[in-house]
Amino acid sequence: MAKCTVCNSRKGKRKCKATGTFICSLCCGESRTEAKCDGCSFFKSAAISRNYRSVPYYSTQEMADNPELGSIADVVELSLCQIWANDHRHVDDRTAARLIELMIDRYHFKDETPRTDTPVLEDGFRFFSQNTGKKLSHIDPEQLVKVLAAVYRSIQRRTIGGTSYLQFASQFNGIGPAM
Repeated sequence: MAKCTVCNSRKGKRKCKATGTFICSLCCGESRTEAKCDGCSFFKSAAISRNYRSVPYYSTQEMADNPELGSIADVVELSLCQIWANDHRHVDDRTAARLIELMIDRYHFKDETPRTDTPVLEDGFRFFSQNTGKKLSHIDPEQLVKVLAAVYRSIQRRTIGGTSYLQFASQFNGIGPAM
């Protein structure tokens, strides 16, 4: 096996899409960029590998003890339930969690444009952004991120698939699909 064409010290075991030669795994990892490596099996976009559970969040107790944080969460959950009510056939807990992820992408990871891969997510994100943007524009972005992450964790705790979280949230805000 030939030596890595980048460092010339280790074995080149990976065929590099950018250079067209074999490089070692260390050089591959250190030199990866989206522009050069998009489509390579060793490259994963940062958006794909984001760990939303590691985003700073308010604990359940902090949320319960602070009425201001609770009112922010109410706006977020009300918006999620309205999206569910408007399209109950296509919106479920997974959609709600993905919408929260898109908002975290915007406010925490500073993404300019959301990575929506379905029309349901695109429409839901547009509604969610407009609805929460009007009501929460005065909120510090860092505080909003922590509330969004707390709601995200709540979705993860409450869901058992389907719409169990959305049904739970709708009990408190009265918004849900007319069935």
